[in-house]
Amino acid sequence: MPIAYDIATATLAATMVGNEFAVAAFIHPQIRKLDDSTHAQAAAPLAAVLGKAMPFWYGLALLLIAGAAFEHRPISSGSGLLLILAASLWSATIVFTITTLVPINNRIARMNTAHPYAGWLKDRARWDRLHQIRVALLTIALLLLLTGLFS
Repeated sequence: MPIAYDIATATLAATMVGNEFAVAAFIHPQIRKLDDSTHAQAAAPLAAVLGKAMPFWYGLALLLIAGAAFEHRPISSGSGLLLILAASLWSATIVFTITTLVPINNRIARMNTAHPYAGWLKDRARWDRLHQIRVALLTIALLLLLTGLFS
């Protein structure tokens, strides 16, 4: 069972980080190339659907990572330490997301795409910059997780 748990944890976390990377590296750069009206029509529903799915994905990944840290204890050294560091960084990323990215995402998700609010493009640019930080933090957490699970 521990191997299956570790594989499930790694898979869930890696697919989430991959999704966040794809948003940063491929999806949003292409959406930014659209004219403002089309951009708004694409951005709002994407923000809404991802804003609903991602909290559960983040939370489940954190629970699995914390469980893996418990499974690979002691957490004071070796793989247990790497896993608790991954869980801590994942937790910090969730706090960062809730305090900085979620408010912007919610404004974009709720905007009237026929008449976007003033400053929505600045919000999108700020969200993208902050999202790059989040992707970097998640990537580090994922590397700690994978190293801890499979070392």
